[in-house]
Amino acid sequence: MKHISLIAIFFHLSYQVIVVDAQAFPILDCFTPCANGYTGNEVIPGTGCKYYHECWKGKVRSRTECGDPLIYDETKNYCNFPSEVECLLGPEYVVCPDSISPTRSPIIMSNNETSNITISLSTQSPSIQPTTQAPTIYGNALDHVKSKRGLIEEFVLVSYKNNDYGNGYSSTQYTFDGMIQALQQMAVDGFGADFKFDLWEGNGDLYIYGLVNLAAFLANAMVESIEDDTCDEISWQETSGRYAISNSCGQQKRSYQDETCNMKDDIFSCEVKPEMVITAVTMSADDRAPPALQCKPKSGQYDYTGYWDSNSATLFTNSAYSNSLGRTDIEGCCWFGRGAIMTKGVCNMGKLNYYLGKRGADSGRSTLYPTIDFCDNPEAPCNSVETENMRWTIALFEWAERVQRYYNKPDEWNFNDQLTQFVDTGMTDDTFINSVSRILSSDCHEPGCSYFEPQNLDKRRSNFYLIINDIFQIRTLLDDLTPTPLPTMPLPFVSEQPTVQVVTPPQRPQPKPSIGYVSTQLPTYDGQLISLEGNGINREHNVGLVYLLSLSVLVIYCNSRIIN
Repeated sequence: MKHISLIAIFFHLSYQVIVVDAQAFPILDCFTPCANGYTGNEVIPGTGCKYYHECWKGKVRSRTECGDPLIYDETKNYCNFPSEVECLLGPEYVVCPDSISPTRSPIIMSNNETSNITISLSTQSPSIQPTTQAPTIYGNALDHVKSKRGLIEEFVLVSYKNNDYGNGYSSTQYTFDGMIQALQQMAVDGFGADFKFDLWEGNGDLYIYGLVNLAAFLANAMVESIEDDTCDEISWQETSGRYAISNSCGQQKRSYQDETCNMKDDIFSCEVKPEMVITAVTMSADDRAPPALQCKPKSGQYDYTGYWDSNSATLFTNSAYSNSLGRTDIEGCCWFGRGAIMTKGVCNMGKLNYYLGKRGADSGRSTLYPTIDFCDNPEAPCNSVETENMRWTIALFEWAERVQRYYNKPDEWNFNDQLTQFVDTGMTDDTFINSVSRILSSDCHEPGCSYFEPQNLDKRRSNFYLIINDIFQIRTLLDDLTPTPLPTMPLPFVSEQPTVQVVTPPQRPQPKPSIGYVSTQLPTYDGQLISLEGNGINREHNVGLVYLLSLSVLVIYCNSRIIN
């Protein structure tokens, strides 16, 4: 066995840089991480399932440790309690023949060897470094996003009143600067967990996938919060213009206070406190919109909260008018959505507190908001001094924790595989954005997996194609990375040149984007989206004229030579 004097191993979970004396930890020569182009997570042999690699196309993205007392569960794809995991990769199962010559030598840390470890605090986690030198902008996802500021502010961070999509205004709740600051924190610097929002900043091989991931996030955020310009969930479910005040408890037959984490020992979910009194600080600006969501204890058996009648703009109290799940009171109903993708429920709020808030800080970990208890004050994302950035950070956290790490065992559906497939096959299949939107809305990905489809699914899909095609211009980035005179060379991201397909998306603010258009150059920005419809035909017509003109000149020249 070889030995190395000092190895620096970074763990996002605790914002710590752990300097290890490698003589205490043997190198496992016979293990090649992420072999055969593997994408996904794999337990590192010899660690008792405490450590695992996050692999992407045969490359190690990170080496991470499950927080005590958890170990990695490969069958469920997350850190789990040891009693729930059958770990078959402990030290006793690992034998390396002497004849094996390793091509790579990863460091393996044994569970029972902890000597000569010193810990020093770091203010940020290391960012992923590119495997090859990237050009100035290509490989730098944040720089690319910043270069699209005008388009993003004009067509993404736009709000509307009374669904008047012809008269949008710049969102006051969701700003470009706030988004960039949150992305820097949640996707680059890290926030103390063993995962990040996947932007792959600085990685020339993967950053385009990160931009598509961000596009899917923004497409959903536009529907969930940005278009209404609210930090709090609005009351939107109604019957004949009547909105139940008890919509605070849940809409679409959901009960937010009962949505605990689905695990044997729930260590995350917030406790529901019936005495809690909260009123949302933001609400819809539409004419005759229902009042802000709220929660408060019942004062008696017949304390009904009633409904809002938008036809007469009147609040009717003490009426036994229920929400879609039959609630007529709002006791304990403080867990409605907040932030860019409306993080809701006692499980999701509890995870915010564990990873980003006071509970994590009280446990000795460095967190972004060490003084904010999201369980005692679930309205904090909208009414605290950190609100401007927190609206974005909690949303990016939920997307990274719940959407990116989604795994469905029966059909082995996982987010990274589907993201890769969508980009590599031409970005024309609606299945990816439809599935991701369902995961965000109802924690499942297949059509019909829930009794309701995501609200405004067609709009989420239209937003997505608007962003990847006409704002981020992903096809142009792929074209620029493709060796054009040598089409037989392997392409970095797509296995074959995608077919040109122009599809008009559902109704969006003018001008309408085109979907599926393959751009050959970066268009200039003059304050409006460049209309792409018909450009391909015009180009072909112009090329034909140039060709005929050149041929005519050649014929005249040849005739003159023959005559002479």
